Amino acid sequence: MTRTEFTTPIRDPHAALAQILADLGLRRTLTAILRQILAAHSPPRKAARTQALSNHMRRDIGLAPLPEELPSSRGYL
Repeated sequence: MTRTEFTTPIRDPHAALAQILADLGLRRTLTAILRQILAAHSPPRKAARTQALSNHMRRDIGLAPLPEELPSSRGYL
């Protein structure tokens, strides 16, 4: 079930919890709850550094090419 499919509020939380425990068991339910608690309190992961795509790869996926570096911008002149 996704959040968009959940349209009715829970009227009896105890009955809902009892149903979840009956379906999944105490161990799986507690494990899932602990994972959510730990995930909510952990710091966000840093995104991996990526290199710029070459113009060949950019063209393959439909992106505009990057401007070419001129020799003067590298300090050769």
